[in-house]
Amino acid sequence: MAKIVGVASGSIAEQLGIKIDDELLAFNGTPIDDVLDYCYYDSMDSFVMTVKIDDEIVDFEIEKDDHELIGLDLDESMDLTPIRCKNKCSFCFVDQLPKGMRDTLYVKDDDYRLSFVSGNFITLSNVCEVQLERIIRLKLSPLYISVHATNPVVKTRLVANPEAGKTFEKIKYLVANGIKVNTQIVMCPDENDGKVLERTLSDLAQLMPMVMTCAVVPVGLTKHREGLYHLQEVDRAKAIESIAIIDDINKKFGQFAWASDEFYIRAGLNLPSYNEYGDFDQIENGVGLIRMFECDLNEGLDNARSSKKKKSVSLVTGVSFAPFLESYLSLLTDKFSRLDIDVNAVTNDFFGESITVAGLITAGDIISQYKGKLKKNVILPATMLREFTTTFLDGMSIKELEKELGVIVHVAQSGEHLVRIIASI
Repeated sequence: MAKIVGVASGSIAEQLGIKIDDELLAFNGTPIDDVLDYCYYDSMDSFVMTVKIDDEIVDFEIEKDDHELIGLDLDESMDLTPIRCKNKCSFCFVDQLPKGMRDTLYVKDDDYRLSFVSGNFITLSNVCEVQLERIIRLKLSPLYISVHATNPVVKTRLVANPEAGKTFEKIKYLVANGIKVNTQIVMCPDENDGKVLERTLSDLAQLMPMVMTCAVVPVGLTKHREGLYHLQEVDRAKAIESIAIIDDINKKFGQFAWASDEFYIRAGLNLPSYNEYGDFDQIENGVGLIRMFECDLNEGLDNARSSKKKKSVSLVTGVSFAPFLESYLSLLTDKFSRLDIDVNAVTNDFFGESITVAGLITAGDIISQYKGKLKKNVILPATMLREFTTTFLDGMSIKELEKELGVIVHVAQSGEHLVRIIASI
């Protein structure tokens, strides 16, 4: 049941006599659960909508064009409040956070609705049969699913939830009923690597094309793992082995799986070419991120005007990306002939030196390592900041960082944006 808090002027709802404080009860006889029910039927051209008007329950048979809107605003009880995760994954990054950070960072969700709406990865361990049927009924596709292993014993051990062993059966049920999925595997040495990884990828490949992609990423281990299940880092040998397994599976079944950029960095191997990443569907998992940046950078340079104006810039990034960024400096100085530029790799003292990606760097580490050492203009990647904010993981803002360092901080959204920032200085 949803309380109606707004009715659009001239809308279908207004024409039906629906008003504020009436209650939306159901669509096609199924009670409304949240805003996704409303959005789904709002996109349909034919359905029955049940509304409580004053004390009378009325069924409206709606016939409309696809683009026509019902015209209702519903109360906040219909918002998507995240479903909390009941797993105890051995590699869960939330469990590896230090104490004293903002409360929202410690919230673990495993919400099939947010998987559809926002691309969040879910384990399916917390999805019951009723919710599976709802996913199919509302056509919540594609979903993003953390598989880790199709072997039920291995998956249960990694996730520490008895329901985890049913994940692959649930995936098969979903794809058989028209739901497409993108998948990921967090690879943990001696847990789901080697033959287990090979089986997992092979099982998923046989569900193509409904299983559209799979990203394999190395487990991330911080220094804050007191009392947690012992896991090992992915070393060079394991990275090489894993890439070889992925390549063999793709040769057998067709390209659907990719190793994240971090695997190639640890393996000391060249990254695949830009064209090998397809539509970059798994870029949020660090799959093709470097090639995408490189392409954007070159496009930005092609479109930028050459300049002989003196410019002084420091680039700040993580340890893993720093060598790549350094290799691009000659391209930048060819375009901006009087550009004085350097690359500054930040060691992650906050989470531990094994964490090398730029997205997990804190302002505190930048300050402790580079105060008094950076040029007046500092450019850092947007991934260092909380999405849609100017705040780092340790709660410090860009303005506070500027004050501490005595610099001007610019935030680059892409390689092309990096070029535009330099051009504007």
